[in-house]
Amino acid sequence: MENQVLNAVKKAKYIRVSTVEQNVGRQLKTDDNVKLYEDKISGLIPFNERPAGKRLIKDIQDGKINYVIIHSVDRLGRNVVEMQKQLNWFIENGVQIFAENIRMELLNDDGSMNSIAKMIIDLLGSVAGLEIEAIKERQKQGINIAKAKGVYKGRKVGATISDDKYFNRHKDVVELLKDGLSINKISKYTGKSFVTIKKVKTRLENAV
Repeated sequence: MENQVLNAVKKAKYIRVSTVEQNVGRQLKTDDNVKLYEDKISGLIPFNERPAGKRLIKDIQDGKINYVIIHSVDRLGRNVVEMQKQLNWFIENGVQIFAENIRMELLNDDGSMNSIAKMIIDLLGSVAGLEIEAIKERQKQGINIAKAKGVYKGRKVGATISDDKYFNRHKDVVELLKDGLSINKISKYTGKSFVTIKKVKTRLENAV
């Protein structure tokens, strides 16, 4: 397909929510002439491996869709690299993207990415990365302060944590297990060991 947005607009709206998200109403709003593609799956799953994502890709390749509405670019991937990868695929296939949260079409008339949109996407990714690092740094500082005061001893040998805290610690694994993914795939997507995922799975089964 030529690298341009086609004149005949064939719209679709892509929605992704995880199995634990509650507020989906703002994403579901759409016009009657817009085809809806909805995934209820963890954002850790690559776009082209999601059921609705795969259907949308096929319809684009078949020439049925050339304009995709999303609530925000983070619906396309779990990090900036994956978002950019999917956006580049849309560009290469002449698909216009409209992001509702910034009220902007992401492509120029020639099919290239809008410079302002690209800047916003990169900024969002940078902020998210900085926030993760800030959380890790605060945790490290808190432990160091506790150690200096002699009140931090780490977890005692044989000590256990509640199911809620344990599942919250491995929230990504829990989501993917509920989505029915294999342990090998979950390990691939989360970077966590086979043993850790197996423990989460066993504890989740026992908690039911």
